[in-house]
Amino acid sequence: MDKNTKLKEKEYLERTCENIDQMQVFCSQKIESNTKDIASFKKFFADNYYDIRHGNKDEFVGEDEFANINISIENLELQNESLKNTKKRLKKQRKSPYFGRFDFQTAEDASPVPYYIGLGLVQDKDKNNLVYDWRADISSLYYDDQFGKTSYTCPDGEIEGNLSLKRQYKIENSSLKYFIDSNLVIDDEILMEQLSQNATSKMHDIVSTIQKEQNTLIRSDDFENVIVQGVAGSGKTSIAMHRVSYLLYKYRKQLKSEDILILSPSEMFADYIDEVLPALGEEKTYSTTFSTMAKRLLGEKFEQREDLLERVIDSQKQKDFENIAIKSSFEFLEDLKNFLNNHLCNLFLPKTLSFGDIVITKEELYDIFFNKLKTLAVGKRIEVLAEHIADHFRVSENAHEELIKRAKKILYNKFITTDLLKIYNIFLASVDLPEVSKIGAYDVAPVLLIKENLFSLKDNFNAKYVIVDEMQDYTPCHFYLFEKIWRCPKLYLGDIYQSIDRTLSPEYLISLAKLVRAKIKYLNKSYRSTLQISLFAQRILGKHIANNVNRHGEAVEFIKCKSQAKAIEKILAMRMKKHSLKKQKVAIICKTQKSIADLQSQNETLKKFKQLDPNKNMSKAKFIITTPAKAKGVEFDCVIIPFANEETYCNELDKNLLYVSATRALHKLYFICDKTPSKFLTKNKKIIK
Repeated sequence: MDKNTKLKEKEYLERTCENIDQMQVFCSQKIESNTKDIASFKKFFADNYYDIRHGNKDEFVGEDEFANINISIENLELQNESLKNTKKRLKKQRKSPYFGRFDFQTAEDASPVPYYIGLGLVQDKDKNNLVYDWRADISSLYYDDQFGKTSYTCPDGEIEGNLSLKRQYKIENSSLKYFIDSNLVIDDEILMEQLSQNATSKMHDIVSTIQKEQNTLIRSDDFENVIVQGVAGSGKTSIAMHRVSYLLYKYRKQLKSEDILILSPSEMFADYIDEVLPALGEEKTYSTTFSTMAKRLLGEKFEQREDLLERVIDSQKQKDFENIAIKSSFEFLEDLKNFLNNHLCNLFLPKTLSFGDIVITKEELYDIFFNKLKTLAVGKRIEVLAEHIADHFRVSENAHEELIKRAKKILYNKFITTDLLKIYNIFLASVDLPEVSKIGAYDVAPVLLIKENLFSLKDNFNAKYVIVDEMQDYTPCHFYLFEKIWRCPKLYLGDIYQSIDRTLSPEYLISLAKLVRAKIKYLNKSYRSTLQISLFAQRILGKHIANNVNRHGEAVEFIKCKSQAKAIEKILAMRMKKHSLKKQKVAIICKTQKSIADLQSQNETLKKFKQLDPNKNMSKAKFIITTPAKAKGVEFDCVIIPFANEETYCNELDKNLLYVSATRALHKLYFICDKTPSKFLTKNKKIIK
């Protein structure tokens, strides 16, 4: 690159940084001015409120003016929140104002116009754009297109032109380190540098390294259900968070952060991702787990999925596997839907109702419930019947609403039972399945579907857009329930190859897409692990499911030993010499909690490893010991898998557990065994393409 180009780029960076400083000063001054105005309005309100409240006719201030003052205060407070978010974003962006540039020339341009792309908009005092927001319509050219004729779509329509330059920057602490010209979306040199970094306690934004296939998903304007099948390390969750940011940016008048709900696999995972949106200049969305949601909707205790998995993985009982297989099948859902649509209503036994002179016969109730309303859910039928009963009385509107409530209570008393567990057992008996004495992890969704049909789910977690992460953890009953709860578009994310309770196939995805009326999008490129780790993990499965970024690292190591604990201690000592362990996140992933207890009882060093708790914030923990079920979705610099013996990992479930464990590693992966190694590790399997 010639000296003149370098000098111009350096000058542009300095100019941009100066304008960011000016924008920050403006934000501070505006916040201070707004705060004074708010205080002034509130004082005026307080000084005059008593007189207006008590009808003092001599006062010149009217009720309308007070209403306008309230609106002004609210608007100023909202403006201050927005300014504070902008100021926070600018502070971060000051360190690296932009990461890319492209030159684009339309028919109206005399010469190519440079467009710099960054975390957010940067303008000079004349409102000229120095840096464009990565979410802006024109910024799509940076991520999607190579040189030559191209176009982008904006509110004014399709804009055609010629793309003649694409440049990437490495800027640290407002200093230009280097830049690269490339016709690729993201040059390997910059991408590799990002991927080689150590694991962190929080997920970061990926705006500077978004790939073409990721960008397509992020910027999709299709408001419909989408299933994203992404291999381990393909950036599924990052894409979801950036899609939220994009939607909030593009549809800011119609969509607010509180309109978006994220269904996370655990509280810990929710904490892991909760800094992404603020880093992108947006407010956090509401995040919850299915367990938390189910507690509110069900109001009863039930078995946690983590507890069931621990029991199943530890005991390996065929009965448990069969129960999971049956209750997570599409056939089970179809049987349940048939029960809800055709048989649940038979629990209602109408009887003649007498209210003084008003009599509603059994035959009338029967005809309305079983004939006229037969296409409705049972709960909807009861609501209509209750209104029909209340309409017989000439009362005020408030009294009418109270009559409806009393009528519903009377009608529900005409059911053989409204106990959800009893009804669920009636269903199970109808399909020749054993009764349950308590609600198990795979019974929660079916029982909620019964409640939804019988009573309707009032607390429906209103949302305009829903993201469901780790979709492979849910059954068809869950998905059917989600469609009942949320009528809005949904983004389902997951990896069928990381299912640890059953084996899922590509055909499963097709059936699921039909159930939820969704398109399937595939992400087959992995960005997490080194090539050595990723290829080895795929050999565990015996399938070629991922294309890898060509990032090389250390070989996967096997250690045969007599003492697992001593072997781990040696690994830690060795890595202490070779790498700074203070900067690394290290995880020991055991098959079960029992294995963890056995291992930690052998060694004082291992007792210092903290057990991963999905319901706690463990962002600062550097040394973790956990199970595959709890480690899903999280990544570590180094992963150690002890007890990698044939007797420990021998069946299809165990194979899935090994795969999930192996794909948690970014840079280094160890297997330790004191007996015959698992066949999934030693067989030189041919990769199935």
